[in-house]
Amino acid sequence: MKTNKYDANQRVISWVEKLLNDQQRLLSLPLSKDTKSSWNVNLKSHFIAKEASVTISEAQRRRHLTLPLIEKMSKLDIIIKNATSRENIVRHRILDWYNQLTFDNKTNLPRSKFCSDNICLRSIGKEQSIWLNEVNKYQLIAKTIDEVHEDLLKLGVIGPHFKRLETREPREKNAKNLIIRWVSETIDDIETLWNIPITKANTPLGFNISTQYLLEAIGLSYSSAYEYRYLAYPLIERMVEQGVLVTQGSSKEIQGIEIRKRLSNWYRRLSKDDKLSLPIFANKISLKRIPSDQRPINKSDFRYSAVKEAWQLIHADLEELGVIDANYKSVAEREVERLNKAKKRPKSQKEYFKQLELVELNNFSDFINPSQSEPFIQVEQLFASRAKAVSSDSGKSNYRNASSLFIEFLAQTHGDKPMEILEVFDDHILSKYRKNLQQQIISNKTSSHHANTILSCVRNALYRLAEVRGTKYSFFDINGFEAVRETNTKKPFSKYERNQILKAIDLGIADSREHLKPYIKTGTGQNPLRKDVSRILGLSTIENARWLFENELNCKPVHYNTAESPVEKAFLQIITDSNEGLMDVYNQWGVVPLIGIDILVPYLLKLAQVTGLNSDSLLSLDIDDYIDSHPATSRPCLRYWKERSDGHKEYHLDLFKAELTWLTYSQSQNVKEIFEEVIDITSDFRDSITNNDHKNRLFIYQSNGRKAYGRASVLLGNNEQNTSVLGNSLARFVNKYNLESDEGGALTLNISRFRPTFASEMLDNGVSLREIQLMLGHSSIQTTIQYLDTHDFNSISRINLENKIKEIHEDTVNHQNTSSSEIEDAKDNDDTISVSFSTPLAQCKNIFDPPQFVKDLPSYTPGTSCSQYNKCLSCDNVIITAKNLPEIFAMKRGYTLLIENSRVMDTPYGHVVKENLGLINSIIDPELSDFSIMELKDGERLAEYIDTTMLVDGAI
Repeated sequence: MKTNKYDANQRVISWVEKLLNDQQRLLSLPLSKDTKSSWNVNLKSHFIAKEASVTISEAQRRRHLTLPLIEKMSKLDIIIKNATSRENIVRHRILDWYNQLTFDNKTNLPRSKFCSDNICLRSIGKEQSIWLNEVNKYQLIAKTIDEVHEDLLKLGVIGPHFKRLETREPREKNAKNLIIRWVSETIDDIETLWNIPITKANTPLGFNISTQYLLEAIGLSYSSAYEYRYLAYPLIERMVEQGVLVTQGSSKEIQGIEIRKRLSNWYRRLSKDDKLSLPIFANKISLKRIPSDQRPINKSDFRYSAVKEAWQLIHADLEELGVIDANYKSVAEREVERLNKAKKRPKSQKEYFKQLELVELNNFSDFINPSQSEPFIQVEQLFASRAKAVSSDSGKSNYRNASSLFIEFLAQTHGDKPMEILEVFDDHILSKYRKNLQQQIISNKTSSHHANTILSCVRNALYRLAEVRGTKYSFFDINGFEAVRETNTKKPFSKYERNQILKAIDLGIADSREHLKPYIKTGTGQNPLRKDVSRILGLSTIENARWLFENELNCKPVHYNTAESPVEKAFLQIITDSNEGLMDVYNQWGVVPLIGIDILVPYLLKLAQVTGLNSDSLLSLDIDDYIDSHPATSRPCLRYWKERSDGHKEYHLDLFKAELTWLTYSQSQNVKEIFEEVIDITSDFRDSITNNDHKNRLFIYQSNGRKAYGRASVLLGNNEQNTSVLGNSLARFVNKYNLESDEGGALTLNISRFRPTFASEMLDNGVSLREIQLMLGHSSIQTTIQYLDTHDFNSISRINLENKIKEIHEDTVNHQNTSSSEIEDAKDNDDTISVSFSTPLAQCKNIFDPPQFVKDLPSYTPGTSCSQYNKCLSCDNVIITAKNLPEIFAMKRGYTLLIENSRVMDTPYGHVVKENLGLINSIIDPELSDFSIMELKDGERLAEYIDTTMLVDGAI
């Protein structure tokens, strides 16, 4: 923002005063040419504007106010009065560079190969090379470099024999000879020729070596380099001869020839692996996908024919290497073929979407015209374009599914005639579709989670439409649905299910403990091998193989893919020749061939039962995570990792003594036994794990897969393959012990259900909220409350609360001698909230106790609010006129007062209040409503004469 003249002056002056005493900062201030200054330099206007918070034009007019800084630099000999602007700017840069070097940096500066006491500036960087090139033209620059050498001499970094630049004879006198010598040295250096830039010149080809490059390479002044540049023309002829440069094109193409050289030089330096890894899009190198600092050219450079030709040659080479497809067809070519062929869609929607993803969608003209056979092709094209940006198969599947469901919605409202997308999609299309999804949720045709996914895909598709040039489309965004649990994947086990699981876990652990029993040697057989480990003829029998197992293999099972020693391989060869399976032989001998996941699952389930830890936390436990005595509490402790929290946590065991049938009388004893037995079972193969991060994991097993049989594996929760392995093992556990649900079907058994069961058991037995928080490992009590609400434990609380209220009521009736004053006191101390909810048609005295016919509906969940409440307002058939607006505004006022004057949002009623406010806002919000602004204002004004309909009884 532009400031007034006085403020701008004060800002610049104040900023200058702060810098005057900061000598270090003076060296870093950027300088530029200023002929009005006695030193021919001043600070850059852009820098002044940024630092002093003024505009650039204001800074330009106030550069004179910064001269005290220049004068200060002059007093410190940072710049020299009456020197040229170039000399002062370069001197300032040299001193700033040198000042930033540490002593170690100065010690390690590269030395000249001609004189070890001189610093080789060319080896440091491009800017330092330029300084050296200007030494012959500017004496002050030479003097400054000599000052650097003098300081290095004082520090003892260099010796006293450095060559001074200030006294060196100027090279300008020998400019011609220097250029001729340089050309003769360079003409056969092909690598250097590729990097020499060209510019327009009066030569037969119209171009020559860049004067600036000549200046920097030899160290001449600009005038001398320009005057004798013609002597470097043999290099141009050599570059043409070697194919570095091309000669076709007019004088206007000189820039294009230079860019072509740069492009060709980039490509020729690529290795074969580099070429194979080039980013390819639409069968061409994608410049956008190449990092900007590595990009050889820009898209605008294709305006030159020389660049286009080089680009074609590069792609011809890539075609021979197989990097690009020789039979590739452009989108336009494919579109022509699509129109010429019979309009037959692929058999699968997935293949159809893949075809549509190939069609570019940048402008409105890119939309395919709809037809009778493909009336919604534009909608499908839009969703396919959005799905193209998604990498996962599941994400693409969501967009295909959302496209089909959205088209069903459009067909219901607009029919199946060819549809132009912009003629149908209005500003409120998303809001309308949300209402459609809401009805499907109410009628149990879809879940809230699935509806949110579909709504999100439609929203993203509409955003994609708004990005298409030429559409000028926009829409009103709306929120999704409150996701509630609609499956039993995280539902607590019932008491009937718990009892089955407890028995099955105990039986499973007893079965797994059999593997702890040591193998008993039989002493049968004899050694079938010679000293050189070759087999003795006639002794390759099963009995003798058992002798090898007991005496040479130390009774440890060996497998075909793990055998390494000659004895192990000979043992397996004897088994193979016997025509008996290796596993059958081990079973006959009573040997456990491998510790599979099924052996460990009972221990994993037991640990989940007694701790309530999440699956990821359990599977990430290490063998040393159990501590007998914690230093702080002297109690047993379990260290674990919680990914979605703050990482490492400590679980202190035996913190409460509630009588819980699901839990155990002693957590620590159970946890300790599990750790000891699992470590014992897995000890024989733990050392075979090569990954040090996994070697100490508690739950490891031996794979029974065909390719990795017997190989030690770690059971990690975030690994898709391991998740499938664990799921299959749990399914086998259910089948083995015939576990069934309350409905009589197979029990859904997963680790996630143990945690809510753990919480449910504590709730049922009256464990305090603080203890539940501690046992669940939550950082705050609010997290625990949210967890209980998410898992619908509030329904349990409501049922318990209702039972307690009934008991209180019965006690009150039975105690006839209770005084009226005592009854009044009881009312005053009642902490319950009773809310009477109203609609324009009726009033509900208790939305949590609906009529029996509502309770009998499949959609009704005991302890939740009535699913039929306020249905009329959300129905598409309801007629709401301007006469209803005052009552609706009054309802909103009532809800608002209810929220402000009570803690209703902290109760089960809060969800109902929030839902109804959202419904009301969709009717009276000016951006969403079908009513005019005037009608809404009149309705709000008339609502002042209607009493609020929200009644709140009871104290808070």
